[in-house]
Amino acid sequence: MGSLITQEQIDRLVTLALAEDLGTGDVTTDSIVLADSVCEAVITAKEKLVVCGLPVVRAVFTKLDAETVFHHPEIAEGTEIQKGQPLMKIRAKASALLKGERSALNILQRLSGIATLTRKFVKEAGAVQIL
Repeated sequence: MGSLITQEQIDRLVTLALAEDLGTGDVTTDSIVLADSVCEAVITAKEKLVVCGLPVVRAVFTKLDAETVFHHPEIAEGTEIQKGQPLMKIRAKASALLKGERSALNILQRLSGIATLTRKFVKEAGAVQIL
């Protein structure tokens, strides 16, 4: 099955999320983080969940740092993962990680929450025909 969302829609969502979270800028990050400083971050599941939103997470950090590198296990959208399991490792400019983490995590949590609840309802419904 193909993607249900276009890259244009992802880009629009990322632009809106970053505009809301950063406004006119991140004064703290810009003041204390060296411009060329690079670091790594790992996104780890805080609970058992159905993964949804990884392309959006990649888009957030890529928009802030075009040289961002993503390392992640073979986790596809819709995969059920366990608490503590890593979803993605990100290597980018420290400023990009700090500026993008809130938007990326908010979107990932929201989409994965919807996917997880939907999976629960599908399992509960079992063989019940809806239409």
